[in-house]
Amino acid sequence: MSKLFDLIQGQDRPLKILKRAIESNRVPTAYLFTGPPGCGRKKAAIAMAASLNCETSELACGTCISCTQVEAGIHVDLHVTAPEPGKTEIVIGQVRNIIERAYLMPMQGRHSIFIVDDAHTMNINATNAFLKTLEEPPVTSRFVLIAPDRDSVLPTISSRCQVLSFAPLGRGVIRDILKKSGVGGERAKLLSSMARGSMERAFTYHSDEVPEKLADEFEPLASLHKSDDKKLLDLAERWGRNREEALGILYFMAQWYRDMMILSLDGPEDQVIHISHLPELQEGATALKEGSLSTILEAIEDARDDLKKNTNVELTLDRLLLTIRSYAPEQPI
Repeated sequence: MSKLFDLIQGQDRPLKILKRAIESNRVPTAYLFTGPPGCGRKKAAIAMAASLNCETSELACGTCISCTQVEAGIHVDLHVTAPEPGKTEIVIGQVRNIIERAYLMPMQGRHSIFIVDDAHTMNINATNAFLKTLEEPPVTSRFVLIAPDRDSVLPTISSRCQVLSFAPLGRGVIRDILKKSGVGGERAKLLSSMARGSMERAFTYHSDEVPEKLADEFEPLASLHKSDDKKLLDLAERWGRNREEALGILYFMAQWYRDMMILSLDGPEDQVIHISHLPELQEGATALKEGSLSTILEAIEDARDDLKKNTNVELTLDRLLLTIRSYAPEQPI
């Protein structure tokens, strides 16, 4: 049994591979852990780090001084790097700090472990500097890069790492964790559907009261295809006051039209996220053809990409809403 590994749920396959490598003393110099945020990637990296310096067993016991220090993030041989607060990139200065420490002997344990969270945000200079370390790795150091998928980092980096893919968490897993944390049954069910496989997202949605905040948007979404230009422009203004809130609306909108797509394909209703609004969703699925729904989902994804590139929020929403409205079925004369 390993306390730290036991904390990770729904990831039997990658954890089995990781544990086997640790137990056989064949941990590669570098791993790339991929998967959605909140699916257990970082917890697995912490469990690996604890195992490599555990004082009592091959897999992290979770109770020795070394394990408790790793779990608390205060072990001198554990180094976690991520974009600095308010920044979107990992820069070369941060990577140089990793390189300097990586070639020193561990101060307390047997290995130095370097976790690079959001490794896909390393800028080109940082990436090139890090690549040199992976090409000539120090014997006592191990690296774990965490990113959404293999293609989000340069091939020169991913090719020098063993890739472990962590799957999105199942709705049942997320729902059970939420319920154990004191979230009510119906709310846990809704949040587990909205979370898209991410425990982190589920807890954020819960603490930020996202379901309540989005409740006011069901009516305008349901009537979007019947709205005139003024109503669409008013919605774009209302939804476009804040970039982060606008991105949240677009995630919500994508869920709404995804639900319609499932219904239009006669998919199972238990896969529908906003099941409490089934009549409105069925009406929309009937009115819009499958091809239109696919195009609308692509347009929403394009708008999300544009907002992440710092385009004007309100204008981006204007274009999107007018595009969606253009797929409204023709009204009988």
